[in-house]
Amino acid sequence: MHQLEKGRLHGAGIDRRNRQQRSDSTRAALKRSVPFAALDDAAFEGLLGVCSPARFPRRGLLYEQGSVPDSVFVVASGRVRVVRAAGESRTLTVAYCLPGDLLGETALPDGQSYRGTATATEPVEAVRVPLRSVQALLFESPAFSQRMLALMVDRRIEAERRVESLLSRSVESRVAEFLVDASDRNGIADARGVLIGVRYTHQEIADYVGSTRETVTLTLGEMRRQNLVCFDHRRIVITRLPELTKLV
Repeated sequence: MHQLEKGRLHGAGIDRRNRQQRSDSTRAALKRSVPFAALDDAAFEGLLGVCSPARFPRRGLLYEQGSVPDSVFVVASGRVRVVRAAGESRTLTVAYCLPGDLLGETALPDGQSYRGTATATEPVEAVRVPLRSVQALLFESPAFSQRMLALMVDRRIEAERRVESLLSRSVESRVAEFLVDASDRNGIADARGVLIGVRYTHQEIADYVGSTRETVTLTLGEMRRQNLVCFDHRRIVITRLPELTKLV
């Protein structure tokens, strides 16, 4: 009996540690998200109590366009691709979301449906935040509302910029723009220039810039011949950022 009791106590201790680790991970992820970081301590702790961790395998579905929303998500680790259907057979990559990014927020205004499909491009850990809780915070917390409004305006401006780019710029210019933006978000200083810290496949770049994998491969190859970029274990290094920026 003594050994059995010790085993129960040991198991209970492990459970407590696991719960604490999940709580710490959820807290850290929310703090990285600009809107949630604006909450005061009481509101933040209240929100923390209704959030839950979520894990998705590679190609796992976080939500689907047109489905009824019940949550928004904050990425804790991994990468999520958000796409939007454009007709019956085509999709447009809207964004690649990284740790700290909020997604699903376009369902907030009316709560009727998700306006895109979010899929994990690699194993993802995320925080699931109930939609109703976020809607309540929009009324209760002016600081949160301002940050959320700023986020949605920034994303609207970015969407309009991308539409203009797709309609008026060459593939070379759009690929250069993608690389410059990626270096701004995930650039790491490197002896060769700026290393983009996230691995993007040629297909992922093609999906984002509205081209084909073959064309993107040829474009990157030409950029490498011009010594604008080089490659390091499937990651891209921008070797001459000012010159690459001129192509945008």
